Amino acid sequence: MKTYDFVAIGLGPFNLGLACLTDPIDELDGVFLEREQEFDWHPGMLLESSTVQTPFMADLVTLADPTSRFSFLNYAKESGHLYSFYIRETFQPLRIEFNAYCRWAVDKLETVRFGRDVKSVEHDGEVYVVHVANGETYRARSLVLGTGTPPHVPEACLPLPDHAVHSSD
Repeated sequence: MKTYDFVAIGLGPFNLGLACLTDPIDELDGVFLEREQEFDWHPGMLLESSTVQTPFMADLVTLADPTSRFSFLNYAKESGHLYSFYIRETFQPLRIEFNAYCRWAVDKLETVRFGRDVKSVEHDGEVYVVHVANGETYRARSLVLGTGTPPHVPEACLPLPDHAVHSSD
């Protein structure tokens, strides 16, 4: 059975950035496992005019590798949105735009495996062994966890289930 350099569990922006940054490194062999069937970043929060809180340079790769083909500016150019993004006079991408950018990056990667619900991880003394619900097993020398955080509703709002709605819903 193949042993990877690393197995990454979860595919949010952090691990997607890692996937993009490691893609051109031929000497590094990793795989990214995501339980969902496709990438969709905070789908309940993709309001039409809402922006991300950080400028486009805090994309998946630019601060670590400004020359990466996975930069937001390359996405904007390839998708025909570079000039419309520039003349909008704000450097914060729309949340919908950032989600589309992430999906664009995913489509360029061969290391991402969707529909892989990780059920257990163990260390056999040499490597990590990752077991997936569909019966697949992955072996790796290193493990990366990018599982995100669950939506948080403040305790004071818990008694208000019919009146308080978390933005993720």
